[in-house]
Amino acid sequence: MMVILAGAAGALVAGCLGWGLYRRPARAAAAPEGSGSRRRAQPQEAALAEPSKGNAGEVLQAGLHALALLQGTGSARTTGAQDDALLGAVAAGLEAQDWSTRHLPRRPQLLPQLIQTVNDSDASARSMASIIGQDAVLTGNLLRIANSPAYRLQAKPVDSLQRAVTLVGTDGIRQIISAVLVQPVMQLHSEAFPQFGSVVWEHALLASRAAADHARLVTHEDGFAAQWMGLTQGLGAALVMRHLLDAAHQQAVVPSPTVASALLDAWTLPVASRIAAAWELPPSVHEALLREADATGGGLAASLCFARAAASASLLCRHGRISQAQALALLEQLQGTQAHALQWIWRRLHGRAVETLEADEWAGG
Repeated sequence: MMVILAGAAGALVAGCLGWGLYRRPARAAAAPEGSGSRRRAQPQEAALAEPSKGNAGEVLQAGLHALALLQGTGSARTTGAQDDALLGAVAAGLEAQDWSTRHLPRRPQLLPQLIQTVNDSDASARSMASIIGQDAVLTGNLLRIANSPAYRLQAKPVDSLQRAVTLVGTDGIRQIISAVLVQPVMQLHSEAFPQFGSVVWEHALLASRAAADHARLVTHEDGFAAQWMGLTQGLGAALVMRHLLDAAHQQAVVPSPTVASALLDAWTLPVASRIAAAWELPPSVHEALLREADATGGGLAASLCFARAAASASLLCRHGRISQAQALALLEQLQGTQAHALQWIWRRLHGRAVETLEADEWAGG
């Protein structure tokens, strides 16, 4: 199944050139001091200009951005000066932002109850599902997520909480309940980038699953904390995009994919770490989000780094941008995950051995 590693990576980079994203931004989006992401803002610029020099994680991240940042029909192109002004305004706004809880997404009301239940070794999947059963809207969201490509295990739809619990088990129901609590906070509509909200949400779901599996199997860390890292980094991306859209509206311009990509690359994890702290998630989640750029030390940061890349690879396969062979070849370049572990996580993450999902199945998820 595997192709020659260098050939697959080269083929994907060549494909990236056709995605229309590789355009040098006017300047990099400055990341906050001490965030661990400052050094990642400059490589983003280099990757946009010279994709052949990007590592596997950067190539997959660029592919995710290309998918999420497809512009709507009739979107006007910005000038270099407009890009400079918008990039500077958003970066300055994020740097100066008051990150107290009143300026961050509201913590889901059921989150403390969920965390308490998860920490109870005697709690069953049914008792956790009963948390969601208290709310009809959340119950509907849980069933919708259980039927999404990220979680659906068989052709027959999941039509009840009882069936969801039976099919996905305790760990699975924990993941789905966490996603249900986060999903309303992540809702985002953008006329400039119509696919952004759905792509980032699906990426967060996939990253959540991959991080939990990687933490349990490879880094031997807390799977629940790893799962929340995957969800929280998606929240960070959504919040960065909201800041960008607000600034673009004030300047009466349509943001370009290049500016959006640079800001997302520099600010997603620093913003996510602030959300984790404000929501009182486990301290290990906050710390790992801050040091993901230096994942060589292992631990949850390494699981997050792998999960973000694996989720991007799965999404690009599902949308027909790359093959599974290319995806696996790129993921093999990431350090710290043995081949057998990679294959096992990929099978659980990507599901059936297909290159893409049927259009109606994707829309129905």
